[in-house]
Amino acid sequence: MRVVSTLVNVPWLAERLASPPLHLRVLQCIRNRNQESEHIPGALFFNLQECSDKSSPYRNMLPPTQQFESYVGDLGVDNGTHVVVYDGMDRGLFSAARVWWMFRVFGHPLVSVLNGGLVKWCELGHPVTDEIPQVEKANFSATYNPSLVRDFGFMEKNFTQKSVQMVDSRSANVFNGEADPASKPDVGHMPGAVNVPLGRVVDYETKIIKSPEKLQEMFSASGVDLARPMVATCGSGVTACGLALAAHLCGKEDVPVYDGSWSEWSKRAPPENIICGTHEKQG
Repeated sequence: MRVVSTLVNVPWLAERLASPPLHLRVLQCIRNRNQESEHIPGALFFNLQECSDKSSPYRNMLPPTQQFESYVGDLGVDNGTHVVVYDGMDRGLFSAARVWWMFRVFGHPLVSVLNGGLVKWCELGHPVTDEIPQVEKANFSATYNPSLVRDFGFMEKNFTQKSVQMVDSRSANVFNGEADPASKPDVGHMPGAVNVPLGRVVDYETKIIKSPEKLQEMFSASGVDLARPMVATCGSGVTACGLALAAHLCGKEDVPVYDGSWSEWSKRAPPENIICGTHEKQG
């Protein structure tokens, strides 16, 4: 099977787009249509809101297998396509990590993240466009990989077994319940969870994902042991994928994501398993 790099850089992508290979598809990853904007020439939009389980009461849940197959097929992706995903947001990494994880969940390892995203693309002087290319629909056949996904039942059992580290990617003020509930209503965390904010994965000045050595230091400084099992979580299953990506770059390629994350846990867990600020949630 063909192997692709987890990360690719802007010069690599620019060179290939100058004479595009047949099996390359570039996707700008967005959370909803409001984020559609200028993008890398030839890129299409991957909309997380559209490619999610519409029947779920929780945000951003994985779509059914057939829905994913149809969605990426409409983007011209088949099982031999090398997919390059990137963010158009100024932070360098956000939705792209979720799309990278989704492709792997549905059995497509030929997926890479553009390091630095659109910010780095523009910084290096490459053009952008608002034109959306027309592509032929492709046939994509998914093979679901349950080992990369965790659900409420697994997380609930882990409170008894305590066999898996829970690592939360939300900002410290949201995790600790210090954010304004009016603007951030989903504050708090699971007892025993460790906070590693997604912002630490990316170098603030360059918007480039840190080196594996720096990422290992980040995990270690937060009390995360990469030699032990872990599950990544966040607010709605998006930024948690950034931690799964970071661990993957450190050689730990088996980190699953709690898909429902805090949006599900805060509504289904008993009060004693919900910490808001420095106190447990009162029933």
